[in-house]
Amino acid sequence: MLYLLLVLSVFVIGLLVWLWRWECSSFVRQIDRIPGPPKVPFFGNVFAIPRDGSEFLHTLHVKWVRKYGRIYRTWKGTSAIVSISSPQHVERLLTSQKNIDKSSYYAFLEPWLGNGLLLSSGEKWKKDRRLVTPAFHFQILGDFFDVFNRNAVILIDQIVNRLVDNKEMDIFPLISRCTLDIISEAAMGIKINTQIDSDSEYIKAVDRVQEMTRARFYSAEGLLPDWIYFLLTRNGRKHRKYIQTLHAFSMKVLRERKAQLEFAKTIDVVDVKDTSSTKARKRRPFLDLLLETAREGADLSEADILSQVDNFMFAGHDTTSTAITWFLYCMATHPDEQERVYEEIQECFGNSDRSCALEDLRKLKYLECCMKESIRLHPSVANFRRQISEQVQLDDYTIPVGASISVQIYALHHNEELFADPLSFKPERFQVEQSIGRHPFAFIPFSAGPRNCIGQKYAVYEEKAILVALLRKFHFTIDARHRPIKETHGIIMKPANGMPLLITLR
Repeated sequence: MLYLLLVLSVFVIGLLVWLWRWECSSFVRQIDRIPGPPKVPFFGNVFAIPRDGSEFLHTLHVKWVRKYGRIYRTWKGTSAIVSISSPQHVERLLTSQKNIDKSSYYAFLEPWLGNGLLLSSGEKWKKDRRLVTPAFHFQILGDFFDVFNRNAVILIDQIVNRLVDNKEMDIFPLISRCTLDIISEAAMGIKINTQIDSDSEYIKAVDRVQEMTRARFYSAEGLLPDWIYFLLTRNGRKHRKYIQTLHAFSMKVLRERKAQLEFAKTIDVVDVKDTSSTKARKRRPFLDLLLETAREGADLSEADILSQVDNFMFAGHDTTSTAITWFLYCMATHPDEQERVYEEIQECFGNSDRSCALEDLRKLKYLECCMKESIRLHPSVANFRRQISEQVQLDDYTIPVGASISVQIYALHHNEELFADPLSFKPERFQVEQSIGRHPFAFIPFSAGPRNCIGQKYAVYEEKAILVALLRKFHFTIDARHRPIKETHGIIMKPANGMPLLITLR
């Protein structure tokens, strides 16, 4: 017993000495010069951050911004996170050619997304970016409108089939299935028809993985290594099961497309190396580009391709469905603006029943203002993080190598110094005359700088095509007892309990 007490005493003393040396280190002293909530030794601030997604959002983007300012720090164990929400600080970070790597936070996503474009760094990221860029050429994006419009028609039919007088409809899962069908066909070349076969395990698994990843990062479970978390904790085992569902879905898409291309080659229907002017311009699914690159001898394994598929399936459907859903909420809660958008659409399309095309978009200027104001209020991604590999000076604070910086998009977009009356929906903020003089980094729904969202034009085109189809057909309102709809902070910022809207035919 005496021996055990001696060993324990030595361990405790050693731990206290380590803690003292750590607290006295240059790294900690530089970080702790920045204001922030009180920390607990060894754990940091993990116990001060709510597990509930809505409370989490309010604490990090509203409460602590008001209390500590537009730059504040938090700790997760020995990991330092500096949160910024002023355009000057954001510009300083995002225009850097050095600090472009994602923070260690995203390591929690690697079991799902691997080392694809969203998470890769250094030369791997540059190679991935070059590989993917041709899939988002302006001319190619215009050829996706038939996919957008065809799936929008299916979405309309799904809504019409569910219409009941004065009964609310949760629009969010319908839109989510629509955007999943679109990204599967447009980027992967596979029709999966989740709008018709509505029991999508993939969408359910995406929601749960996002929620569990956020909860893990801001809890004591986030201090555990992956092998302990996934094997020995109850949440970890559930988490792993959902990830397996997502990987199985992506593998199915990958193998089906490979089989289709092989079959097409045998019957000489598709010549993947045809460079004639017609076929060169014809849209090619993103997955085809990856498979062709691998066939031509590039260092691209099936696991690499699967990671890119997982990245694009997630990023290409979830952010877009969320943006469309919040836009419809803004229309439902602002009927005058909804009518103004409808009138603009009618001026563009008249009494015709033709579908939306790329050339229509430049005429729908007020629709675009409303889309921007909607995503200002409800950004699909509330924040993202960068790992600091080169020291950064922000005002009087030096952010050392090894820290991470969280760009708080939600807090930035609600900054009253940039947007007067920031909680109000005012689309006129984005008309040309009111945008003059606004800081270029005041509004960054798709990030900015070298690592901005490569698919932002694709996303905007898809959203506009779907919204035009929906607003030509339906009028949206909301029961006052549901207002306001709460946001919940996951990887994607979704409505906390769905989006129940009252929908009527025009």
